[in-house]
Amino acid sequence: MNLAHKDLAGGRWFEFSLLEQMANIGSEIFRTISWRDKNKDYQQKAFERSLELFDFTVLDPKNRKRLKEILRAR
Repeated sequence: MNLAHKDLAGGRWFEFSLLEQMANIGSEIFRTISWRDKNKDYQQKAFERSLELFDFTVLDPKNRKRLKEILRAR
């Protein structure tokens, strides 16, 4: 699997609060929407990056109590 966010996969993602994590995910979703009519390849890559960030968020131990809501958003 090719990670787009290699620096975050190393553990830095877990240093962010849930709010910061969700804001970063939102940025990728915004990019997905922005590329919708311009470039389908860029749109797909932004969508995949957002899913990757969601996966990192799910793996974060501090978010265990909020897992249901996070997975629903994913």
